[in-house]
Amino acid sequence: MWKPCCLLEWQKSYPIFAADKQVVLELPRASLFMGPSPSERQRYSHLHLRGLAPDYVYFEEWQDNPVQRKHISFRGAMGDLGLGREFHTWHQFSLFFDDWCEKHKVLFIIASLKPLISLRQNPPPYQPSLAETLRFRFVRLICKHSGTYVGQSTVQRNHHSEKIDCPASITLRLGPKKDRLVVIESNLEHNHRLSELEFSHYFKRHQLRASLGLPIRITNSISKRFLAPDLIWNLEDYSKAKDKGMCELLAVLDGLFKTDGGAKVKMVFQEDAAVLNCIFLATSHMCKLVQRFPARLFLERAACLNAEFELYTILCQDANGRGREVAYCLARQGLPDLLIFMVASLVQSAPDIKLRVKVITVGAGATGLDAIEDVLPCAQVQICRLQVLETLYLKASELAVPKEDQIHNLLLNLANSDSPQVYSQYLSDLEDMAPSSFLQYILECWHPHKDMWVECWAFEKNQECSFLDHFGAHRHKLLAALNSPMTLAAGLQGLLGLQTLHVETSTFNVSPVAELYRAACLSDCTEMVTEELDLVPHAHYDLKETPKGYLLGGHTCSFLVSQDMATCSCSIYLTCQLPCRHIFAIRLWVGEPLFDPCLLPNLPDKRQETTVQDEC
Repeated sequence: MWKPCCLLEWQKSYPIFAADKQVVLELPRASLFMGPSPSERQRYSHLHLRGLAPDYVYFEEWQDNPVQRKHISFRGAMGDLGLGREFHTWHQFSLFFDDWCEKHKVLFIIASLKPLISLRQNPPPYQPSLAETLRFRFVRLICKHSGTYVGQSTVQRNHHSEKIDCPASITLRLGPKKDRLVVIESNLEHNHRLSELEFSHYFKRHQLRASLGLPIRITNSISKRFLAPDLIWNLEDYSKAKDKGMCELLAVLDGLFKTDGGAKVKMVFQEDAAVLNCIFLATSHMCKLVQRFPARLFLERAACLNAEFELYTILCQDANGRGREVAYCLARQGLPDLLIFMVASLVQSAPDIKLRVKVITVGAGATGLDAIEDVLPCAQVQICRLQVLETLYLKASELAVPKEDQIHNLLLNLANSDSPQVYSQYLSDLEDMAPSSFLQYILECWHPHKDMWVECWAFEKNQECSFLDHFGAHRHKLLAALNSPMTLAAGLQGLLGLQTLHVETSTFNVSPVAELYRAACLSDCTEMVTEELDLVPHAHYDLKETPKGYLLGGHTCSFLVSQDMATCSCSIYLTCQLPCRHIFAIRLWVGEPLFDPCLLPNLPDKRQETTVQDEC
């Protein structure tokens, strides 16, 4: 595809010369900015088929001065970032530019950025998110050695005192349609030798996606530390009017701290670049849940937020067997060491769980599992066995393994081996039947971690793993909050919206608990208890924890559930001495058993009653 690489002016058309200086094609001036028309592309394609397409082409300028020829590499290594190239989002350009720099081992720095929002304060109605998708109306990038001295770099020329002043530069501007960035200048000729050593030392991906408002000295200092509310305010001041996306994200965190001063939040930035890599978050309620139920933890990638970020969640299992969120992490895709960062941050949020976690189960895609033992010394690490099997089945299909059904049965038996000897036997059978490529994959990727997914090492006999059930319920809950693609701020706001009493009660399955009370209650009590249970999923209350208990605010009145979650100030409880919807709702929220024989009447350890209030 023809992409001119320099912008020439004052001419209506330009002849293109081959190496033998014969004119082979003439491009109109407009083509140099917008790219050639389809007919021009076709004409050039014909030249290429006839063997006339040159390796180097020349634009010849007809001016009063002597003829000047500017040559570029037509099919050269850097010709894929040519004049007229279009990018519809800033993310698209950033990703392309990172890959392009890595491919050609070139270092560019930002010379000028002009935000789009200052050009159009009110984006057009047909594209309201224009400011977020494009971000800038003008971008100029220059070689790192533009105006530097040789002695300051590993690039060597004739004299150490000679200034390099490399002319390589790339400029993009908002296109005529105001909906894309167009390359208007692409000078890719460097006047110095490119150094792979220097490139490997200085190059960092994602720098074009850095926050414009946050100084690097601050992002370096706050990374991997819990943020204080006053620091959020300072960060907002830095970002104001410079980075709308970061401002929106910080506003969400500011709102969180205003309502929940005990929340734990980390923002991790790429070192020496104000590029946000991930956000770890645990509300104070999440911290209380993991302190109350630390024995079994579950960690998995839960959702895709947008093209750059994914959501990872840590769940615990409460006394009702429900998976409960205890930490969120919004992380850039492909971030290394994420699992150990999340686990370590959770332990820092609730230090007393360190020796109390017995099992942590992760998805089959998790990496860095061996490091968990350093953070949770008493925990057994498990990989979801069904996910491992699914991964193995997919790999077998990908490699077109023969006798696939027999291989599947062998893999299933391998995962369910009830002793090391049985495992060795099935592995030997696989060696006899499976092709070497598939066997090598198993031996390299899964055999070293057999103690984390094979039954005889990783799981108690006949014990089911709740991993898939918990994350299935969690993902169902996320459907109401996340609508990919969305910004980090919107995603975080949606996740915080899930941490409410109503969301938790609305997913409550009444039937199993009702059956337990039917078996335990006297016949005259059963109907009232089940009626109160049926009302729990429909309850809408504002919850506030007080020294006296849990205060539930309704439309017209409030109720106080005691700290031990056994008594309530409502008329239902005080009249009948039976558990009411408010007690059930609080127990569900805190994770305590919904079925508790001590809540039923005529038992010696009934709690002290409280003042009667009207029911509403």
